Amino acid sequence: MKHIYLVFILVLFLIISTGCGFIETKAAGDSVSEDPASVVEDNRETVDSNDDQAIKKIISDYFTALYTDAQVDEYNEYSRTGVIPNKIRGFIADKTLAEGDGNPEVGIHLPRYISINGMTITGYDIIDISVDGKDENMSVVSDFISKNEDHYLYFVKVYAKAKVVPDEVFSKSYRKEEDNTYTKIWDIKPDDTDAVKVEIRYDVELTKSSAGFSVLRAIESNIKAGRKNRLFILNNDNITRLPYLELEKTADGAYKNPIDGEIYETEKAIVTEFFQKFTLLDRERMNLLSYRWEQGFTEAKGFLDNLGVTSGEGQTKLIEIDSKYSENYPFDSFPLRNNMEKIKEINNFTVTPHPAYSEKIKWYFVNFDAAVQRTNGITDDYFTYRYDYLVSLSEVDDSLVIERIKLNEYYTVPK
Repeated sequence: MKHIYLVFILVLFLIISTGCGFIETKAAGDSVSEDPASVVEDNRETVDSNDDQAIKKIISDYFTALYTDAQVDEYNEYSRTGVIPNKIRGFIADKTLAEGDGNPEVGIHLPRYISINGMTITGYDIIDISVDGKDENMSVVSDFISKNEDHYLYFVKVYAKAKVVPDEVFSKSYRKEEDNTYTKIWDIKPDDTDAVKVEIRYDVELTKSSAGFSVLRAIESNIKAGRKNRLFILNNDNITRLPYLELEKTADGAYKNPIDGEIYETEKAIVTEFFQKFTLLDRERMNLLSYRWEQGFTEAKGFLDNLGVTSGEGQTKLIEIDSKYSENYPFDSFPLRNNMEKIKEINNFTVTPHPAYSEKIKWYFVNFDAAVQRTNGITDDYFTYRYDYLVSLSEVDDSLVIERIKLNEYYTVPK
């Protein structure tokens, strides 16, 4: 019995020892698995640098052909029938031409009517803009996503100036068809058109053959399944409106886009000079102006002209005052309040393009600090007020002038 007991103890000891060895082995394995990068290989295929350059050139040439002076009226019938336009057929893979040409569901998506921010796009023209991380201006930017044998997937951004009209003008000028294509009823007046800048995003799949690379599919990113859903005018998930003026600067302070920089500096100078004139409007002159304001346009304009508020250096016109003067320049938009005697100086002046700024809509946010002497206050004691304006400019008689101002808010800045 005692012998059996000893055997039992020995077997139990061996089982425990074996179990401990198993646990230790597993723990060692776990410590390796905590770093997946050390045990899991990335099996995704990459693209050869020479192939990448060739593909990016094909993509750039394809979208340049597609979006240069692109009128949606001309593409509308192609979207309806699925026929691939001649101008891009040379870029398209044989498989796509053989199987998809003439099919409205073909994976070659063309420029279309899109409503964005209350405006409908009716045309496009490709442009160069400065792109973060790029040394030069670009019109088409493409990035490699994945590769599967001879198929290559790229994410593409196309930059264009878009011709737009108000949604209500578009709806009166075009008839919507059952398939969400449109038929023009009558031409749109030039005065109703404007231009904005946009970024359009695509997923592009290419294939490689003995003849080189060609486009197998070029579809809108965030695609809505089915042609009718995709052509829905409010389907704008693949497009973003961009600031119209490119005001980024290089390290030496120069504008990356000199043309936009010149436009901005010219308009900013007009706005700055006009608002500096506000220092002329002290309490006494505001009282006199209020009377002239009530008398009518001629008297109000004459008073401001005599003070030199409406003209700049060299008698260049700064603002346009007409019969709508009280609407375009509300009296309570002048900065002096009832408890203010005068503005000594204006500082921290900033002029920022409004998000709605376009080719024709020249709106700016204007902000500044004014050192103000209060009524019945100490003559050398000034309080700082911060002002926020919305300003609109327009062309009048071939001259750019301010046509409207609106005071959004003002408040005291603590000392």
